Amino acid sequence: MSDGAAGRDSGPGSGPDSNSGPHSDRDDRPAWYVARALSTAIARLGRNPLLLAPFALAGFVLAVIDTMRRHDPIPVLEYGGLDRATIHLEYAGYPTATGQTTLPLESLVGIELPYLVWGGGLYVLSLLAVSAAGVLTFTALLDDEAHLGPLPSYFGLVVGFDLGYRLLSSVEFLQNLGLLGIVPLVLILFVLVLLFPAPGLVAAGASPWTAVRRSEDVVRGERWTVLGLVLLLGICAWVLASVPVVGPFLTGALIAPLHAALIVSLFEYRRAGERFWAPSEP
Repeated sequence: MSDGAAGRDSGPGSGPDSNSGPHSDRDDRPAWYVARALSTAIARLGRNPLLLAPFALAGFVLAVIDTMRRHDPIPVLEYGGLDRATIHLEYAGYPTATGQTTLPLESLVGIELPYLVWGGGLYVLSLLAVSAAGVLTFTALLDDEAHLGPLPSYFGLVVGFDLGYRLLSSVEFLQNLGLLGIVPLVLILFVLVLLFPAPGLVAAGASPWTAVRRSEDVVRGERWTVLGLVLLLGICAWVLASVPVVGPFLTGALIAPLHAALIVSLFEYRRAGERFWAPSEP
């Protein structure tokens, strides 16, 4: 809790003339902890169930893509499910449905042009579906009106996150560290915590690079809460994604909208505490 209090007292407006004293309204606000963040986000979604629709549709698209991939000759990786002893985090860094197949990009190397277009097209379609759903959900939450204005920038961020995840997953050295793998895992979680608000900032009008740079300012003082949310979202997505056939739809309808609403909840908490940064231009 001391970390959160320090972060809230050190932002803009913490000078001698600010309302940062022990009896100020800002210090009297309830803390933004995991349970409070979840209750706020769930209540927001409950007041407007239509917010679930974009990601539910994206989850349906991913489920259809999974079926197509299982029947075409291009090699794909199948989702492992819950039959293993280890716990996995299905957390991509941005709100998304979780597909049950993954197309390794190296599978597209050296194949005939029709298969290249087909495989590459499904890959782009999957990212475009979750990007459009993310933009529609975020703009509805932030502006009370869903629109696709930030889609190009948001799609760029999603592609960047996806390629970064694929790069880390392809490094064999990281897969064979055993207990030493805890060190890179902690570093990856730290980065994911810092980048937690980035998708929402892009949807609010920032460029992907600006959002990445300013994300740390938004989470400062609330990193432990954000870490708890990242772990919770990742584990819940892993469990729901294991449901045969409808796993992508379930993660899209339930986890992805909650993820977006949690990011907006953080924005609103920061705004109330005079530490919120948002792009000056839409």
